[in-house]
Amino acid sequence: MRALVALASLLLLSLLILSACTTVSGGEEIPIVAGERDGQMYFEPKVVTVKAGSKVTFVIKNTGKVDHEFESIEPGEAGIDEIIIPPGRTRRVNWTAPSKPATYPVYCDFPGHRAAGMEFTLEVVE
Repeated sequence: MRALVALASLLLLSLLILSACTTVSGGEEIPIVAGERDGQMYFEPKVVTVKAGSKVTFVIKNTGKVDHEFESIEPGEAGIDEIIIPPGRTRRVNWTAPSKPATYPVYCDFPGHRAAGMEFTLEVVE
């Protein structure tokens, strides 16, 4: 019986150790904050630079009081599908940069949000 308890304890300890080890499959994590202040809406930072061909994970936290979108899906843009981030929530978006340098807008496409400043520039560099 003691051997069974010791084995169960060892197994539990192993699982706890393994759960503390995480790998980000999307590569480098890039924190983005979405919100509203002083009658404006924003993404911060205003410019994000990534290397061509790199894998990244955008970690978008909505600190505001309304839903926001995160996207760059129109033809000629970055190819980031629309995702909605509710107030107080965080969403993760994995993305692989194109192999050639370019500049793309990333924005919230809810009515009036982009016009109120909810856009940042995504720069892909060599």
